[in-house]
Amino acid sequence: MKTNKNTGVIISLAVLLVSALLYISGVGGNRGATIIVGKEPLADLPVSKISAIVITDETSTLTLKRAEKQWVVVSRKGYPADPDRIENFVKTFTEMKALRELSAGADQLNRIGLKQGTRVTFRDDKGNSIHTLTLGKELSAPGSENQQSAMGRGGFPDRRFVMVDGDRTSITVVDQTFSNATSGPADWLDKSFFKIEKPNAIEVIYNGNESTNSWKITKTSDVADWKLDGKLPEGKELDAAQAPTSAFSSPAFNDLADDAEKAALEQNATQIKINTSEGFEYALRVGESNEGTDKIIAVKITAEFPEKRTPGENETEEDKKKLDEEWASAQQALKDKLANEQKFTKHAYRVSSYTVDSVLKKRSELIKDVEEGAITPPSGGNLPIPFQNPPPQE
Repeated sequence: MKTNKNTGVIISLAVLLVSALLYISGVGGNRGATIIVGKEPLADLPVSKISAIVITDETSTLTLKRAEKQWVVVSRKGYPADPDRIENFVKTFTEMKALRELSAGADQLNRIGLKQGTRVTFRDDKGNSIHTLTLGKELSAPGSENQQSAMGRGGFPDRRFVMVDGDRTSITVVDQTFSNATSGPADWLDKSFFKIEKPNAIEVIYNGNESTNSWKITKTSDVADWKLDGKLPEGKELDAAQAPTSAFSSPAFNDLADDAEKAALEQNATQIKINTSEGFEYALRVGESNEGTDKIIAVKITAEFPEKRTPGENETEEDKKKLDEEWASAQQALKDKLANEQKFTKHAYRVSSYTVDSVLKKRSELIKDVEEGAITPPSGGNLPIPFQNPPPQE
C-alpha cells in the first residue's frame, strides 16, 4: 500500500510539472529572452503568432490588431493600418542586437528611462503577452559627443536601453532607437488614397453669399484646351496657368475626421465636382477642421463605363481581336480602380489645407487680360506667341 501511495504522489507531481511547463511555453507564450552581446535577443520572436501590438507611452495607448484580411487601428474604428510600417516595426525587434548587457535595481530604472518608458507588447490571438519590451533612454555611440552632427549638437542617438518582459536582469543596450514606436493613431493609418486622373471637367460650387465665386472649366479631349464656362468680360480670357487642372492628382490625408466634423460637411460645405475622360465622377465636400489649419473632405466616387468598344474603320479581324482584348483589359483596370477607391467614400478625412486651397479659387482668380500683340500658335496651345517683326532682308 505504501508503494502505491508513493507511486501516486510521483505521478501527480510529474503531471503538475508537465502542466506548468505547458502553461509557460504554450498558454503564456513568453519563453523569455537570452541576452548575449552581439546576438539578437528576439530573433526567435514568433512573428506569425502576433495578433495584436499595444504601444503605451506617457500620453496614450495604441492598439493595432490583426483582422481577417489586414491590420487595423482599433481607435480609428478599425481603419486599415499601414502594413509596411507594421512589418518594419516588428522587424526592428527581431533584428536588434545586444550591444551591452546589464542589470539594474528598481531605484536605477528611472535613471535609464525604464521606469516610465514606452512599452511595446506583442500579443497572441488569445490576448496573452508573447513579449513586452520597455524602451528606455536613447544613447549615442561612444565618442559621438565629440562629433558635429547636422544639427550642431553632437552625435545623433543610435541605440537605446531595452528591458525584456519587465525583468531587471534582462536589460540591454541595443542598436535600435525604435523611433517609430509612437502611440499616435494617425501615424499608423494606411495613407493610400484616391487619385484623380485625366480630368475633363472641374467645378467648384460655393454656398450663400459666396455663390458668385463658383466656376467650372471643361475640355473636349485630353489634348484640348481648357475653357471657362459662362460669358467672359470683353478682353478677358481663362488664365490656364492659374486653373487647378491637375486637382487631386496625388492627394494625401493626415487623419480621419471625427464624427462632428463629418456631420458638419452635410450642412454648409463647399462642393467640388470632377469628371474624367475615363468615366469617373468625384463629388467632394470640403469643410473646416475643429483643430489646426487642416481641412475636412469627404468624397463620393461613381463611374460609367461603355459596355463595348466602338471599332475603327477598316479593322481586320486580327486587329479587331487584338484591340478588343486590349480594351477589355483597360476597362477591367478601371473597374478595379473604382472598386478600390470606393472604400474611401465611407469616411471623412483631415487633409492639409494646401491639398484643397489650390482648387478653391474664386472665379475672378481664373481670369486674365487677353495679351495684346500676340497670336495663337497653329497647334492651338495655351501660350500665345508674341508678334515679332520679320527679320531684315539682306
